Amino acid sequence: MTTETYDRIARFYDADMARNMPFDDIGFYVRLGTHAAGPVLELGCGNGRILFALLRTGCDVTGIDSSAAMLQELRSKATAGGIAAPVALMDIRDLALPQRFALILCPYSLVTYVTTDRDLARLLHNVREHLQPGGRFVVDAFVPRPVATHAEFQLDYRRPLGNGKLARWKRIRVIDNELNLIERRYQVVDGEGNVLEEIDVAETIRPCTSALLRDAVRAAGLVPEREWWDYGTQARAEDARFYTLSARRPAS
Repeated sequence: MTTETYDRIARFYDADMARNMPFDDIGFYVRLGTHAAGPVLELGCGNGRILFALLRTGCDVTGIDSSAAMLQELRSKATAGGIAAPVALMDIRDLALPQRFALILCPYSLVTYVTTDRDLARLLHNVREHLQPGGRFVVDAFVPRPVATHAEFQLDYRRPLGNGKLARWKRIRVIDNELNLIERRYQVVDGEGNVLEEIDVAETIRPCTSALLRDAVRAAGLVPEREWWDYGTQARAEDARFYTLSARRPAS
């Protein structure tokens, strides 16, 4: 999603995107973070879904996100929980932090919102520059699937939200051979079924194949080391929904 979209839906993200992950990606990233030999950086930390889990283990983790509203939600949670959460408002393509990291995480298919080869190369170059020698970069993405194009909005779900419900509708179409346009309509509904608010958002994504990610990290000077399917719950690619790649910056 674009920064503007996240700013508009930040207040109900926990009822929306945060509940859509069918696997324990949080546990997966916590295991990586607790074994990191140094500080950790999470790209696209949002409202802290993964970041707080890392912090609770004592991990030295910093988060960045380009959505001010999502970071405000994170800070509010941190204050309420008495947690110090180091975060910064920053575009993932323009990393400019004063330290290097032992581990940089790019979770929950964030990379699919980087829709051009140029921007992907820029992101990965900056990732490499922010890694310690021998540091590790871990990125995941949806496994590309044939797109079922919808001309009309179709209901995704209705979920509890406060004293009412949140309804989400979606339609999707292919823009070209590489990009998909996903449009979502959110409706905040009261206990009597009245629509109190309606928000339309759109996002352009580029599905990333495993080969595309491996080639891109190699081109950035990183060395692919390991891959997982569905966060390690699948031994093979067949029928997997998520692909994760780990790559290292050479030690010299």
